Amino acid sequence: MNKIMLNFVMTALMIGAAALPLVAQDQNSEILKSIRAAYAEAKEKIKTTEAGSAPRNDVTATLHYMVPATGERTEVFHAWFDLDTDENGARYEPYFITRKYNVAARNVYEEYLFDPGTGLLLFVFIQADNFNGGKDEGRYYFDAMGKIVHRIVKGEDETDADQLLTGAARVRALIPQYLDFSY
Repeated sequence: MNKIMLNFVMTALMIGAAALPLVAQDQNSEILKSIRAAYAEAKEKIKTTEAGSAPRNDVTATLHYMVPATGERTEVFHAWFDLDTDENGARYEPYFITRKYNVAARNVYEEYLFDPGTGLLLFVFIQADNFNGGKDEGRYYFDAMGKIVHRIVKGEDETDADQLLTGAARVRALIPQYLDFSY
């Protein structure tokens, strides 16, 4: 009887352990669907504002500077944001940011999608010239805890969640600085 019970318990544990990845996979697919919908919504919102049917809430900043050992660098930031005002003044909440820059002769393009309500990073797209004359691409999808739940990579992938979260926070923090009219 003990052997039968032990086999039953072991079988139940194995079935439960096999089902856990399926549950996580279902949760991740729901997260991916919502992020892709948010991306499509942001792109549509950008297109609508560029067509002139809504007020444009965007900012572009171009930086030119020298980087030792790589030469002149040009960075172009373009951010679309929602404007929120209250008794404390205006708050600029970026929901979509693009960044183009060069590292020596190689070009890099990045997109950052943020949740407009919470400001959390949802998605990062990076496309960069590689040393073989082609392009490397990475698409990174994040959950509410800042963990990468899905990645699609073509070419080399040397990035991790912490690097992407830090870079996104740094880029997002620039936008309110560009729009600081307190001077």
